[in-house]
Order: sequence, then C-alpha cells, then structure tokens
Amino acid sequence: MIKSEIVEIDGVFVGVVIQSRHDGTRVFRAIHEWLSPLNGQIMASLQDARMLAAGLFRRQRVAALAAA
Repeated sequence: MIKSEIVEIDGVFVGVVIQSRHDGTRVFRAIHEWLSPLNGQIMASLQDARMLAAGLFRRQRVAALAAA
C-alpha cells in the first residue's frame, strides 16, 4: 500500500480509498454496509470515489427513512 484516504459522507466513515500501486490505481474498500456494491471497485481518483460514495450513501439513507 502506498497511500490511503478515509472517505466520510455527512460525518459518517463509510470507506477508504487505497492506492496500492505506483501507477495511481485506487481501490475503494467499503466500511459501511450501504456501500458494499462499491467494495473493490477501481476508482480514477479520490474525488470520483467520494462522489460515487456520497450518491449511493444518500440514496440508501433516503430509502431507509422512507421504509421506516
């Protein structure tokens, strides 16, 4: 592992982006269960990972609130 970055959405720790190779490849590792579909996906950048994670997290939160 070369570098890792924490991903937080609305104050919730949801995952980490790990740069594991010198070519800049980044892999998302989901911590929060709502983001498990993103687990292991290769991301172009940390910003892309945060945008994808935020969209999915917020959609899941809305769905959970609607189901309650």
